Amino acid sequence: MLTKDTKINSYLRMPRFLIAMKLTNEAKVLYALLLDRASISIKNGFFESSGAVRVYFTLEEAKDKLHKSRQVTTRIFRELEMSGLIVRKRQGQGRPSLITLKVPKEEPTKKDKADRKKQHREV
Repeated sequence: MLTKDTKINSYLRMPRFLIAMKLTNEAKVLYALLLDRASISIKNGFFESSGAVRVYFTLEEAKDKLHKSRQVTTRIFRELEMSGLIVRKRQGQGRPSLITLKVPKEEPTKKDKADRKKQHREV
């Protein structure tokens, strides 16, 4: 039973913007796994010259974590690429792809839009 004293050792962060996106649940979980790996890369100082966080996460690692076949895992990676949430740069045979995570720009809320319209009318 979960109580106020229950210790939860480890968890994955799932950004709220993923909930609203039209992605499979597997793609959302893979993005959360990549985000978790990115936090480790940040701690270890793995950055590109552009300042982007350098993330290495092989197809085999993803396959094992998601408990999916190689074919399905490849499709999930492609889904994240097509949605614009990741960019994979192949580095050659036997070397893991370099993955750059992207975070979508925050969509303005209805209140933000209404406030802008109001300010526009006042000018």
